[in-house]
Amino acid sequence: MDETGLRTLLDSALDGEPPLGPIAQNSLRAGIKLRRRRRVRAAAGSVAAAAALAVAIPVGIGHTPGPVTEHRAAASTVYVAYVPDAGGQGSVVPISTATSTAGTPIRVRGQFGAVAITPDGKTLYAAGRNTVVPISTATNTAGTVIRLGGEPRTPFGIAITPDGKTAYAVGLWGTVIPISTVTNKPGKPIHIAVRAGSLGPIVFTPDGKIAYVLHSVPQGSSMIIPINTITNTAGKPIRVGPGAGPIVFTPDGKTAYVGGPGTVTPINTATGRAGQPIRIGVNADQIAITPDGKTVYVGAAGGRTGTVIPISTATNTAGQPIRVGVFAQEFAITPDGKTLYVSSPYGSMGVIVPISTATNTAGKPIRIGIGIGVTIAVSPDGKTLYAATVNQGLPSNTAAVNKVIPISTATNTPGKPIRIPIRGAHPFAVITP
Repeated sequence: MDETGLRTLLDSALDGEPPLGPIAQNSLRAGIKLRRRRRVRAAAGSVAAAAALAVAIPVGIGHTPGPVTEHRAAASTVYVAYVPDAGGQGSVVPISTATSTAGTPIRVRGQFGAVAITPDGKTLYAAGRNTVVPISTATNTAGTVIRLGGEPRTPFGIAITPDGKTAYAVGLWGTVIPISTVTNKPGKPIHIAVRAGSLGPIVFTPDGKIAYVLHSVPQGSSMIIPINTITNTAGKPIRVGPGAGPIVFTPDGKTAYVGGPGTVTPINTATGRAGQPIRIGVNADQIAITPDGKTVYVGAAGGRTGTVIPISTATNTAGQPIRVGVFAQEFAITPDGKTLYVSSPYGSMGVIVPISTATNTAGKPIRIGIGIGVTIAVSPDGKTLYAATVNQGLPSNTAAVNKVIPISTATNTPGKPIRIPIRGAHPFAVITP
């Protein structure tokens, strides 16, 4: 399904009032994954995964998608975000990494499909229709709702600057709203001229001075809109061709890579000019970059499947395709950059494929049982990969149909599944503070 179709499904999911059925839930989740066209990761701009998460993603949602968020601080809790369940409420579920048990779900009213976390890990921001909800990770409680006003479908994604001072909520139809994380009050909206299409995930340069927002156009050249985060003003659009998707920055912030149908486009962030597209032969629906910035990985979530393409950032050339046997739903990369994990709901069986970044070869697939919606993130210490799935084979009114599986990155073996006490909801982001 193309991006226009996914956005149509997202719109129909957002227009409907809860409770959402399985189709609407999947539609919302599919729309969220447009980041993570990513990852999105959701909330962290430069590591994509995303990403995301993205993730993506943001997401992204954010994720963009992508949507999976990674940070380097020590963490005793992992959070998994779920779209609204059969009761019409979204949830963020805390999981103790010490005991591998899920805590009481933190409920988020109404539609929400993007989440971000501050770099210090103290606050989560859950974004929904015209609202953003801050969540304290110290108490695992939701705070006062931040009302944004304006667009009926704001926001589509949310991300936080590297210094943690500002969250940016991205509206579907042309508005980006800065929110002070100190006061939790929205600032003046940044209006972007959008004649057709919609805005997507937002990512930041590593220094946080520039944000890139995807302006996706279904039929025509998509654009990247740069935003000066000091003045909160939009700059000159950068054309990147039709169907653009996920974005990552190199660690030095000098280059952005934007995925698209069959190509990845490098952008010089100093000049704001797009370079020669890198032809890769697959739709770059997922994208990640190694911590040393030497290699960008792209993969497809549809169309031609089973391939991940490495790109050298030194030469901007694509390497030999890595056959993974499954389509790339999400990426997650270890902090040391040695392993890239590719998740996929392979039929009804959740599968994660590890790829050695030293040799660019795929390892033995990690099978995680029956389930769909495999959303992944690596712990900050790099020792554990967390995979969130939902078992669609069970009725939506059956308790604990969702699960999170911890996987040892040393042995690539799954541990005991962690049961999640919510029903009929799909995970879209794993957040490791």
